[in-house]
Amino acid sequence: MSDKRGTVLPRTTGTLASTTVALAGLTTIGAAFDVSGFSRLFVQIDNAGANAFDAFEIQGSPDGGTTYEALYSAAGDYTTPAGALVDASGDLTALASGATGWFILDTRGIDYLRIQASAAVGSSAGVTGLWSAN
Repeated sequence: MSDKRGTVLPRTTGTLASTTVALAGLTTIGAAFDVSGFSRLFVQIDNAGANAFDAFEIQGSPDGGTTYEALYSAAGDYTTPAGALVDASGDLTALASGATGWFILDTRGIDYLRIQASAAVGSSAGVTGLWSAN
């Protein structure tokens, strides 16, 4: 990948800290992170918790993380990716306990990204993630 001037951008990686995903409402996995210098992002989510997800939402911020808009949240968004969502491992809204899911997102025009989920029953501790971008 290269920037507008043709400069090749290095690949950057990071982690999403271990999070307990709650039953009620959406919980941010790890923390929101800056993607403003990247054009494409790969994210892997590991649900090491005891419960499956019943919601999974990718949110983007155009203004440095002040406000967020839901970009993708429906099961069909992940099973039939379109638009900025390039690909996904399957229905992330129902990611099973002990399962790993992933997605690839075109991040041009997005300043910050936030990934949120909720658990189907009880809570799901130990949800983590990895990401790489360029």
